[in-house]
Amino acid sequence: MKAVLDTRFFICSLESKDEQFKKWAKITLQTLQTENSDGFVPSIVIHEFYKLQLEDLGKEVADLRTNAILRLDLNMANLDLAIAIEAARLRCRYAELPTADAIIAATAIKEGCEYVITDDKHIKQIKETKTKWL
Repeated sequence: MKAVLDTRFFICSLESKDEQFKKWAKITLQTLQTENSDGFVPSIVIHEFYKLQLEDLGKEVADLRTNAILRLDLNMANLDLAIAIEAARLRCRYAELPTADAIIAATAIKEGCEYVITDDKHIKQIKETKTKWL
């Protein structure tokens, strides 16, 4: 499997009370870190995740949780020109699409990913990508 992980995946993995979801999230992360798979985390996801953790739980927790993501055997995808241009195209095509979601979807398109792992309604509307969620 080749997929981009959205911010919602990481937030829900930490906050969900649903044990079935937590198990699915753990298996998904393990799968994306194997030889036969590629998991991508756009830098904008790190930005969103860190900001939310910082606001809600403080710097120490934000640092710990963000560093845990960064230590995973996943590909960190920085915003480059190709992603920036594709994100702009998506925002023109989908008027209500927030910039961060456009960057996440554009990363999936650029990297040739099968899915964006999210339940975000904005990303779900994009015809150029598929989403996957429990």
